Amino acid sequence: ERERKRERRSGRSDLKEGRRKKKKKKKKMVIPSQKALEDALARCEHAGPTKNAKPAPPQEVRKLLKIIRDGKVRLPDVVSKHGARLLSSKGWRTLKPDELWLVHEQVCLACLDTGDVDEAKRIIQKLDKRFPNSLRVAVLKGALFECCEDFDQADEIYKAVLEENEAHQGAWKRRCCIAKAQGNTEKAIGMLKEYLDVFMTDPEAWEELASLYLSMSLLKQACFCYEELILIQPQNPNYHLKYADLLYSTASRENQHLLHEAIGYYSVVLDLTNGCSVHAMYGILSCAEAIKSQGRGQQCKLSEKEEELVEKATTKLIYLYENKQPELAQHVKGTILSSSS
Repeated sequence: ERERKRERRSGRSDLKEGRRKKKKKKKKMVIPSQKALEDALARCEHAGPTKNAKPAPPQEVRKLLKIIRDGKVRLPDVVSKHGARLLSSKGWRTLKPDELWLVHEQVCLACLDTGDVDEAKRIIQKLDKRFPNSLRVAVLKGALFECCEDFDQADEIYKAVLEENEAHQGAWKRRCCIAKAQGNTEKAIGMLKEYLDVFMTDPEAWEELASLYLSMSLLKQACFCYEELILIQPQNPNYHLKYADLLYSTASRENQHLLHEAIGYYSVVLDLTNGCSVHAMYGILSCAEAIKSQGRGQQCKLSEKEEELVEKATTKLIYLYENKQPELAQHVKGTILSSSS
């Protein structure tokens, strides 16, 4: 019986050790910080090829490319510079098979961003030889034709990708980009609306649709887009801020209630940013001034909460300018107080 108890205890301890190891492994899966990116970039940049220095070591370039990939940071100049040098030297042998082709794709996209068409062609040829029927490679081919401004050929490639896989988000988005590049904003809007009927929770697509509507001065439609974005990501202060700006822009004497709504969204921005958004403070003051100047009778009055927000915003703005921009503090103070009176 004692031996059985010992076996049970040892089994439990093994399970606990296994759980601890799993927890440790989970902790390693963390998105790299800004400092890690800066350190890796410094190591590669300072070891760059000069007359008295050697190229950056392959291991350091690997780390830098992985940090950029995992953090979804867009640094095409850095990636094309160090990544292309890594692939053209013997350093690519240090890469694992899966990582090797990810680096190829990463460097190819960076070369397309920087306009290095020749290097992008070489990489696409390698990828096409290794993965002859890959849809990801097909999208890269389409992007190459876009870079060469052959939009018709690129569109044909994306259509072929969507015929094989209707849910390919990359091909959907690239077709919208082609329509936008050709100056056909209405077509781009139509494509994005079709895309969002399928992928309704894509914040990047809603933002792009809002910007297209704003380019055509369709403010109400842009408001709808930011309403959807607030529902998708309610903790993002930028969406609340842009929506409040649109409410302020669309408000008039006939729909003055929009100014009160805008004040509410500006206050949400202050809550989400710990009261640090100067844009939101100015937004509250602008809405308050518009309400007093445009309204008549009871309509030109602010509620108690709105009055408190105006007082807090005024005090905080004057404090910030007195401490950070003292030469502008007196001018700002006079402007704010004259507008609030």
